[in-house]
Amino acid sequence: MNPLNMENTVSVSEVNAAIKACIDAPIFKGLEVFGEVSGFKFSGPHAYFTLKDKNSQLSCVCFYAAKTYNPKDGESVIIRGELDYYLKGGRLSLKANSIQPVGQGLLFLEFERLKAMLQKEGLFDVEHKKAIPAYPRNVLVVTSKTGAVIRDIVTTVRRKNPVINIVVRDVRVQGEGAGKDIADVLRRVDLLGYDVIIIARGGGSLEDLAPFYDEELVRAVYAMNTPVISAVGHETDFSLCDFVADARAATPTAAGELVAYDYYAMVEALKTDMRRLSVGAIRAYKSASTRAQLNFGKLKAAASSFYSARALKVERLIMSAKTSIVRSFDAANARTEKAVDALDKLSPLKILKRGYFRLQIEDNTVGSVKNIKVGDTVTAVGGDGTLKAEVTEVHLNNKEQ
Repeated sequence: MNPLNMENTVSVSEVNAAIKACIDAPIFKGLEVFGEVSGFKFSGPHAYFTLKDKNSQLSCVCFYAAKTYNPKDGESVIIRGELDYYLKGGRLSLKANSIQPVGQGLLFLEFERLKAMLQKEGLFDVEHKKAIPAYPRNVLVVTSKTGAVIRDIVTTVRRKNPVINIVVRDVRVQGEGAGKDIADVLRRVDLLGYDVIIIARGGGSLEDLAPFYDEELVRAVYAMNTPVISAVGHETDFSLCDFVADARAATPTAAGELVAYDYYAMVEALKTDMRRLSVGAIRAYKSASTRAQLNFGKLKAAASSFYSARALKVERLIMSAKTSIVRSFDAANARTEKAVDALDKLSPLKILKRGYFRLQIEDNTVGSVKNIKVGDTVTAVGGDGTLKAEVTEVHLNNKEQ
């Protein structure tokens, strides 16, 4: 057939017009459709959402939705309206003229039943919760690497602390079976030495957050030896994972704030304490020296009055004692200043400013050449900025090969 022969073809507009003619038939007017609401949201005065049951779903629109009932996600409703086919976009939707609530949705009711059962068992009791360490060194984030959640956490932590080691364990956080996947990951990493574990994902509908209502996941969190922070959804979202975790963060960013102690403030405070100790030592030395001089005068006068023949020997002994005291305080002052200098030299930021770089692969610090392979993209963090490079060759020392 000649591809240029257009005699038997129809246009997209003609196809859509034919579909719309069918949809506009009286049979599709005055419908009453029962289902569960998901993804209810406003765009201007109009509302858009999905109506679903166990096997199927249908896009819905309600114009000027403020005039009718506005359901919550997970709520079961009866929609009265008609089918509409949008010619330009080729989309079928149910145009709702009214929305009638029919109690809470099946998902919500199931979650509430499970919550009541687990609460009765004591899984949410405060006495079972572990304290979040004040100064964690190794933090594991269980989330999806494809989302913005991990970037928010890393950025928040690094703003206050450059030394905490952050490890990411990639896992599905949405869809059927995601709750079991997260539970399996938690059981595998529990005894690997992490100081705290953050379970995180962004906000979403009740259906999107369903994995974090999973009973297996809740029981896995309860059984953890490692402290767990739940950072699921937005500030107003509460999942069963939030109730059983050792701490809840309203957002993933808040979880980063919770684990990141202020390293820079701590270093400054330590330097201030060292300077205060140094000043105190000098002040104590001067006070002791003054007392020694006063005592020296008294002893000299007493020696001259009561035992003039041995006054010179007493004077030498006193001078020797004075010299020893001076040396002791000088040595203590020198050690104090040396400790302050050593602390300053140990600052990782100062080391970077001397020309050294810290290598990272996907936010993980590289501690050995054996952990790098050809083709890896490495990030080098220096004192005045960062650079990225692709590894083309890797050579190990002979004793390491």
